[in-house]
Amino acid sequence: MSVHRGRTDNVKSVFVGADWWEQGKKLAGVVVDVFDTPNGRAYAVKLLKAQVVKGESHEIVGIGGLKGFGMALADAGLGELRFGDKLVALCTGKRETDKGAPMVEFEVEVTRED
Repeated sequence: MSVHRGRTDNVKSVFVGADWWEQGKKLAGVVVDVFDTPNGRAYAVKLLKAQVVKGESHEIVGIGGLKGFGMALADAGLGELRFGDKLVALCTGKRETDKGAPMVEFEVEVTRED
């Protein structure tokens, strides 16, 4: 028999939006939650190293709603991330678009226990 316990407080996160990312910024961690938002699928990632987002240090961040991130996942052969996936996401730059805001471009590496 196994017992599992969890708390909402342990997976709350702040989103790292397009404005946070810049070329060379990297996040590495484990997916601890998968959820839907009005902008699509999003993920809470427990980081290997805390990052400063919106002026505060965070050990868990939300990633989602970024078209370039979804495109990089698709290029890796994944439609989406899963709970427990190990993720490394590197911003490789930003590309101008006709949508009024640049698209953040990524290189991702996902390690998944099959």
